[in-house]
Amino acid sequence: MYYLVIWDKYLASIGQPGDMGKFEIPMELARLFFNLDSRKFPKLSSLSFDDYDLFSGTELELLIHELLDFVSLNPSSVEPINSMVKVISEAKFLGKSILFDPFSPHRSG
Repeated sequence: MYYLVIWDKYLASIGQPGDMGKFEIPMELARLFFNLDSRKFPKLSSLSFDDYDLFSGTELELLIHELLDFVSLNPSSVEPINSMVKVISEAKFLGKSILFDPFSPHRSG
């Protein structure tokens, strides 16, 4: 499973659950991200199944732009991409981070 998680770094730093919401990214979509051109999609292409990836601040807007560029090339992915953009926009609005988690399911906080 591969999750996009709204992450509260402060809560996590004091030992509380940092997850504030999540979206399960379909595995076939996640695999497509890993094979993207790193010059055109530097954020999405940096994702992997080997580690957590945390994005904050201005990186969230860059993620949104890359996702929208991706969906223009892969229109069949519009529904999960729109869901991902919604989660990232919510994190941005709340002043939180986004965590890509390839390891375990989270419970929404």
